[in-house]
Amino acid sequence: MKKINKYFIGGLLFVATAVSLTSCDLDEYNPSSEGADAVFATQQGMEGLVNQMYYNFRWKYYGREDPVLYMEGAGDLFQNAPEKDTYGMQLTRFVDLQGDRSQVGGAWNRVYDNVNLANTVLDYLPTTKNLTDAQRDDYEGEARFTRAYAYWWLVEWFGDIEMRTKGTGTPTFVAYRTDRKVIYDEIILPDAEAATKLLPIKPLNGQVGRATRKAAYGILARTYLARAQYEAAGSAEQKAFYQKAYDAAKYVMDHKGELGIATYATYDEIWQAKNNKSNTEYMWVVTHSTNTTLNPQSGNPNRLHMYWSPRLLNMAGLTNNVNMKWSWQNPRESILMAPTYYLLNLFKDWDIRYDVLFQEEFVESNTSYTWAKDMADLYTKKATDTPAEAAAADAISAELVGKTVKEGEPVLRFTRRHVTTEEKMGYAKRGIALLGADDYFIQETIDGQKVYRYRKLAESSQNIYRSYPKFSKYRIWDGPEGTTFLLTNPTAQVGFADVPVMRYAEMPLIAAEAQIGLGNPGEAASIINREIRNARVVKPGHNLSEAQVSASDMTIEWILEERARELCGEWLRWFDLKRTKTLVSYKRIHNPATNGDNPVSATNYLWPIPTSFLDKLENAEEFGQNPGYNPYTRAN
Repeated sequence: MKKINKYFIGGLLFVATAVSLTSCDLDEYNPSSEGADAVFATQQGMEGLVNQMYYNFRWKYYGREDPVLYMEGAGDLFQNAPEKDTYGMQLTRFVDLQGDRSQVGGAWNRVYDNVNLANTVLDYLPTTKNLTDAQRDDYEGEARFTRAYAYWWLVEWFGDIEMRTKGTGTPTFVAYRTDRKVIYDEIILPDAEAATKLLPIKPLNGQVGRATRKAAYGILARTYLARAQYEAAGSAEQKAFYQKAYDAAKYVMDHKGELGIATYATYDEIWQAKNNKSNTEYMWVVTHSTNTTLNPQSGNPNRLHMYWSPRLLNMAGLTNNVNMKWSWQNPRESILMAPTYYLLNLFKDWDIRYDVLFQEEFVESNTSYTWAKDMADLYTKKATDTPAEAAAADAISAELVGKTVKEGEPVLRFTRRHVTTEEKMGYAKRGIALLGADDYFIQETIDGQKVYRYRKLAESSQNIYRSYPKFSKYRIWDGPEGTTFLLTNPTAQVGFADVPVMRYAEMPLIAAEAQIGLGNPGEAASIINREIRNARVVKPGHNLSEAQVSASDMTIEWILEERARELCGEWLRWFDLKRTKTLVSYKRIHNPATNGDNPVSATNYLWPIPTSFLDKLENAEEFGQNPGYNPYTRAN
């Protein structure tokens, strides 16, 4: 299939030379409205403008670092890797998060850019010439999808904001807030509804990455569910939104084949690299190209393969030398996120999803490795060991020293389980260093509840401190016998995997949550058993009955757990905790910071309004800062 990438750059440059579209930098504007009129009156100009709507999704969001920090790290499932505990902590733990943070301004600017681009498409589309009916409907549908998606982000992040329905072509120095419910009811939901009718089932011209009908139904279900949070619990108004969320999700479930959705026989197939570019369960993807010149910035593409790994390179001989068969196991590292104890232990023994999503065993990627004492000590001894623990560590280290592991054989194992000294010794006899939960986590008490946080370096060793199971949802290869590689080589940071933004499993989870809100837990359980907890998630040797749920299980707390198991790392967790009003309690208990600084509070249900935006407003004080953040003061 054609990718949107190959049509992207030409259209973008064509439009960029004709018009500057900046919705948030209020001192920039169209240099020539007449020029824009002429450009966007043509099919080529409109095509370029529509393509530009996808630019920020690929350049600034899906595949980049900051969104991983504030969409996943700011929740309860992932946290800063222990060795980078203070890195981006304003985004992950809200430490001194204020409106002057560049990441906040960047998110505001880039998402409003997309609003402005969508508005401009809708402004000019009626006068664009030489379009077929299919092209006109598609362009309008893509613009409405983009505007709905962008405003959903904006109101969830920032609350009551300015509602813009026309393209910004001249400088504007005043802005006024609109109630977020009004933005939902007058823009987000009507746009999403319209997109379900306007967008085709297959992407226009076969260009993968464009929004299609299934994506429109996805954002419709997602935003109706989000809208319900702003009505009184159990009220008729809230139930009306739950019903519409259910209806949209059920449409997708009932029309999978028509919409081009097919579920894989095994859970593992969803995440195999060979299925990345033509995945039948993805409802919308952000594309990245094998031709780096077609990416928005050739050096800043999809880097998701770099962010979730423990530090492995140069440990126990592990290498990413391009000439070694197993080097793709250890691609270039940019240590960023570690799974929380809470996430790792949400999966029961029957659940094959854990085995698919987390890599515990790492094989030798060099020709061979013989354990040296210094390396063995770093994987067996902790600074806080008691005398008995130290003696056991000495014995395990001594057993490892001198053992030779050949390429392709296990050399390290980082498990979520609590393991015994005897187990560690048994693995050491095979030349494998085994680490368990007690090695990298330490138990504490917060608000009277038992929690587990990652150990500090002073409580651990250099290597244990850097060890934990590897989150492997965003793969770039399928093992040594695979033929798909989504990197140019194992040392590259330039990845070209497509990033799933909506996936089929979200629809039954939305439908079940809506049914809980409607008071139908039996129907919710039926949906889960049929669509999520089916045979493909059950590990061999276990029975389907272990996975099945009943009406009594169906609570919002259970849904949050299942969304964690199914959708972890898929850009939704902060929104989930916000929607269910559990951000403060879940983050404090499930995601305790290594350094103890976790100042999450009700303030963090919204982000601060960027200072860079307020500085440009004549009525900045009237527009105001969001509650709980430093009040806006204009610099002298």
